[in-house]
Amino acid sequence: MRQFSEYPPTRRTKATSKIVPVEESLINSPEEMEALGASLAKELKGNEVICLKGELGAGKTTFVRGLARGLGIGEEYQVRSPTFTIVNEYPTQKGKLIHVDLYRVKDFDFSEFIGQGVVVVEWKEEREDCDIFIEIEVVRENVRRVLLFRRG
Repeated sequence: MRQFSEYPPTRRTKATSKIVPVEESLINSPEEMEALGASLAKELKGNEVICLKGELGAGKTTFVRGLARGLGIGEEYQVRSPTFTIVNEYPTQKGKLIHVDLYRVKDFDFSEFIGQGVVVVEWKEEREDCDIFIEIEVVRENVRRVLLFRRG
């Protein structure tokens, strides 16, 4: 598995900057999905918007759990899907992690959270607000194809 840290982080410089493919990974277990999230966390500045797309059970929340661990979430916190709460916030060593789930509310405006920490949005179809866009495709049980795109 290629590490995310092999790719330097990029930031939006213009409203016209495009999101470009950077990496494709094949993940073979929930533990590998968490490790992928933890790997990405190591390179974040703390104010990125990460968007996740994938069907139910694809591993989006598992990825966020690894991301939270990589950001230094306290052991007393358990990352859970915010499907019913819409937004869960967690303190980490790199600042706040704001986890948004748009499954039930496609038109929720999460812009108030941008700049307050790392914002992770599940079920985001459009890429315009995303610094990093991750598509997770179910290949078969426990096997996922992960495509990572960055604003560049």
